[in-house]
Amino acid sequence: MILGMDHIAIFGSSEESVCFYEKLGFRTVSRREREHDTVLFLSGYGITLELFLDPSRPPRPNAPEALGLRHLALHVDDVQRTLDELGLEAEPIRELNGSRLTFLHDPDGLPVELTEGIL
Repeated sequence: MILGMDHIAIFGSSEESVCFYEKLGFRTVSRREREHDTVLFLSGYGITLELFLDPSRPPRPNAPEALGLRHLALHVDDVQRTLDELGLEAEPIRELNGSRLTFLHDPDGLPVELTEGIL
């Protein structure tokens, strides 16, 4: 029986990815150095991210997007205030179905959506 989501795995190329997700409010819970990469677990908002750091991975294709995970989405109380507090660059804020949202990208190009309003 499935009990729920356990974690989301993300490939990253450097410590910049760790800093990015920590800036979003995730905290590193564990870190393991392996021969070919570094694996970290970060936790926040009831979500666990498993971050695989390896600078030798190919870059993420953006146009057209590859199959698989498209983006992470985080629910916020105010998109603009959150961007201001984090000091991060993002696409222009837009409205869709009564919600306000925007996208920013982690250091390796993975989109992260910030959305306020109706989920």
